[in-house]
Amino acid sequence: MITGEKEKYMQTALREALKGAGEVSPNPLVGAVIVKNGRIIGKGHHKVFGGHHAEVNAINSCDEDPCDSDMYVTLEPCSHHGKTPPCTDIIITKKIKRVFIGTLDPSPHSNGRGVELLRHARIEVECGINEKKCREINEPFFHSLKTKSPFIVLKLASSLDGSLATDENDSKWISSEKSRKLVHRMRNLYDAVLVGKNTVESDDPLLTVRNCRGRDPVRIVTDGSLSLDPEKKIFGSGSETIIITSNKVPEISETKYRIKGIRIIRVDENNGELDLEQAFRTLHSYGIRSIMAEGGAALSSYLLRNKLADRLVLFLAPKLIGSSVKFFSGSGITKISDSVSLEDMKCKRSGDDIMIEALLRYGD
Repeated sequence: MITGEKEKYMQTALREALKGAGEVSPNPLVGAVIVKNGRIIGKGHHKVFGGHHAEVNAINSCDEDPCDSDMYVTLEPCSHHGKTPPCTDIIITKKIKRVFIGTLDPSPHSNGRGVELLRHARIEVECGINEKKCREINEPFFHSLKTKSPFIVLKLASSLDGSLATDENDSKWISSEKSRKLVHRMRNLYDAVLVGKNTVESDDPLLTVRNCRGRDPVRIVTDGSLSLDPEKKIFGSGSETIIITSNKVPEISETKYRIKGIRIIRVDENNGELDLEQAFRTLHSYGIRSIMAEGGAALSSYLLRNKLADRLVLFLAPKLIGSSVKFFSGSGITKISDSVSLEDMKCKRSGDDIMIEALLRYGD
């Protein structure tokens, strides 16, 4: 088979996988396509956590017998009993001839076992088709398996000089309307959104998904003194809300939040700052695999200084503000070689803004 054909069909499987965005976490996004005699006869994706996997949905969608066909799947088929039976079983039963896999599943119950079972059943298997893209769509999944902590995306909107607001804390609106609408769509992609206390006090945000279809992420706010007004919008209707606070705060302070169903996470303090790395491990234990941080200067600087942000999404507006409210300060960096690097950077227009997406790599 021509290599270009393999990549073409895997691209179709990738498009299928993305249809499950916002619905399947903590499971990964997976898409599958079934090809017979040069024609796609079935395709499917993992639609919802606990539901059928992509391979099963693709097989069930076939308009003819999939016997002797090729399957393209973005992630190694599962070989264990979980909420659903092993996908390897139905692939073998339906006599699929060849299976092309985007990337292996490093989960302890998988990690090559699915490939082994398929080959044992005399099914031809090839791995690594469009592997980079297949891994990229599941950054949070791979990251959380490795670190036992959520994948943190730092989303910022700033002027060209890095200002998040004026010296009087006016920030509405730095970014364009198109960029703001895009952020609502982005929220649907992540398990949770994170802001700091100052953002809640100054902007009183809802942090829900609006003006587009999608589910609301869990809302998380840092409040070291546990003094936010429980009537703020973030604590109202919508998804679950979590407050990260200090172990030093008296337990009685939690009462007014708990009666509203707000969950409290207590962490230690380091040099007067909440230990968010500790909080992230707790959030991971709750099943939260990805967080989009939308906070202001204090939160973004903290995440960057402590090497906790994994990806940056920056909307650069064609404005110069010249304020002291910068999204990265107090780093202590003295050498350029120690600066934070942006890798695999992508840039595009978003209304009047420039949208920059990149992985963050930290110096020594």
